[in-house]
Amino acid sequence: MGKAQNFSPSSIDALCEGKHPDPLVAGLCVIVSGTGRKVWQFRRRVAKSGLVITLKLGGFPAHSIAAARQWASGLNDAIERGEDPRIGIRIEKAKGVTVKDAHTLYMATMKRGERKTLKPRTLADKEIIFERDIKPRLGGKTLNDLTDDDCWDAVYDKAKSSKDRANKLAGELSCFLRWCAGREGKMAGIQLQAHPAPSLNSNWFATGPKANKRFLSAEELGCLFQALLPESHGCRRGVLLLLLTAARRNELFGAPAREVAGGVWTLPAERSKNGEENIIMLGPWGRKLAQTNHEWLFPSSRIDGPQLCGWFKVRDRVLKRMRELSVREIPSWHFHDLRRTFRSHARGIGIDRDIAELMLNHKRKGIEGVYDKNQELELRASGFAAWERFLIDIASAAGLARILDVPGFEKIAE
Repeated sequence: MGKAQNFSPSSIDALCEGKHPDPLVAGLCVIVSGTGRKVWQFRRRVAKSGLVITLKLGGFPAHSIAAARQWASGLNDAIERGEDPRIGIRIEKAKGVTVKDAHTLYMATMKRGERKTLKPRTLADKEIIFERDIKPRLGGKTLNDLTDDDCWDAVYDKAKSSKDRANKLAGELSCFLRWCAGREGKMAGIQLQAHPAPSLNSNWFATGPKANKRFLSAEELGCLFQALLPESHGCRRGVLLLLLTAARRNELFGAPAREVAGGVWTLPAERSKNGEENIIMLGPWGRKLAQTNHEWLFPSSRIDGPQLCGWFKVRDRVLKRMRELSVREIPSWHFHDLRRTFRSHARGIGIDRDIAELMLNHKRKGIEGVYDKNQELELRASGFAAWERFLIDIASAAGLARILDVPGFEKIAE
């Protein structure tokens, strides 16, 4: 016992480099490094299994002698019962894991793609839904304390502003919690015994028909061109390029200017919805509209990056003017309907069905998708040229070609 009294703050401060066992508590020792740093360590064998348990508490004097002995005594109690104390530590640690911490582990697993490889777009959507809708409401909650009511209250509150976003929140939250309660979650160190809200449903709220059939007729396209005139050059340019390229909204508006070279827009696979590169051959009108001296094809005026926001307001203004200009009723349309507009007119202007699908960057299906890897670049170029001529003819017939920056009409009085 006399030697035990010498294990004091002053005696520990005087210890030289090496391992120094505590005379009072089995398995506990102080490790002194070459730089003089002192760390508490526990090392002992479990008799029944033969496992050697090695754990570190932290440095001295941040962890006092009394605290270290109390910690080591708890480990010894488990070992005396023939248990691995690390299991209890993991369980206790898991009980304090927050939704945010668990989601970080979840996304790390999703990005590694060990069981299933997800598209970059899918991974990005998961991050957006969590950061925008899940984290502000549930991120700080302890995962094991999360209840069915917590989850559904968040979904119903989100539905007050957007039923679409509420459905996406419910679907992603359910997917995440199912992972936490499953084998992969346990392998990642999460101890969630059961999904707290298994009734979460991504189709819980009715949001209207999913299969949209809306496309713009030639007459409506002429009305669209007329309604674009009061818009700023940047807004008008964005809608026209979206129509000419038949591209997805975020793929175009989020494009760096370097992706367009020599009249060819190469959309990289990592920015594409289906994870495949797409090549869009711009005609003279498209090339002129795509010209910019900025880093981004559509730079934001407020942040250092692309202009991804504000386009729906542009659409709303244009739709309102179209309705004022037309003698017929103009149904509402969305940006994605411009892709459907191209596809619906493609056959009538001589574009083959398969080429039109390639121009939209739709994946080939079945055996054709496995074996046919020809990108048909020449036929794509012909298709985009035909589509541009079709739109120019509509703009010209409406007397709008010059003001819409169509090449060759600059000096023609309208």
